[in-house]
Amino acid sequence: MDFDVRELERDGVYRLLTAGVQPRPIAWVSTQDLLGVANLAPFSFFNVASVAPPLLAISVLNQPSGRDKDTLANIRATGELVVNIVSAELAEAMNLSCGAYPAEVDEFDLAGVSKARSRQVKAPGVAEAPLRLECALHDCLTLGAGPGGGNLVLAEVKHVHVGDGLWREERLDAAGLRAVGKLDGEGYSLAELAFSLRRP
Repeated sequence: MDFDVRELERDGVYRLLTAGVQPRPIAWVSTQDLLGVANLAPFSFFNVASVAPPLLAISVLNQPSGRDKDTLANIRATGELVVNIVSAELAEAMNLSCGAYPAEVDEFDLAGVSKARSRQVKAPGVAEAPLRLECALHDCLTLGAGPGGGNLVLAEVKHVHVGDGLWREERLDAAGLRAVGKLDGEGYSLAELAFSLRRP
């Protein structure tokens, strides 16, 4: 079966891409607005973009309303964010935070997680997260207009907090991290070693 994406509706393209590109890591992004109101929301269009400089790439899709998501609005306004990695223990809390809530709602409270004071940015992190990456906005690229278009946030990592017991022999214990990945629809997976291959 072959598909010419020009002939597909937006939802069809979305289903093909999100089902085909999986599992996707989840950036559980915490921000705050200029008044100090915190926001917390997950994004699965996320990955490492560069090491020198240390950049993360997070794409925030446009809303049908045309208004920026609170996360994006806060990043644009403050230039700061924290990327929290979701462990298996935090999956339910992460899911609670993904709703379309009004800007004045603090998803930390809604999800039942605690705020951790950041070292180099004003936005708080998720205290329970096994890994927190404090970031400054490097660039934001607009990719298309209207629903389905994206805003590619390139975030420069300024500080990393690794949970107790997860740094062993100069490496992050990936098995101990128990990071959650996004599949298509309502599916999720755990980052667990299934097999290994020696690089040539």
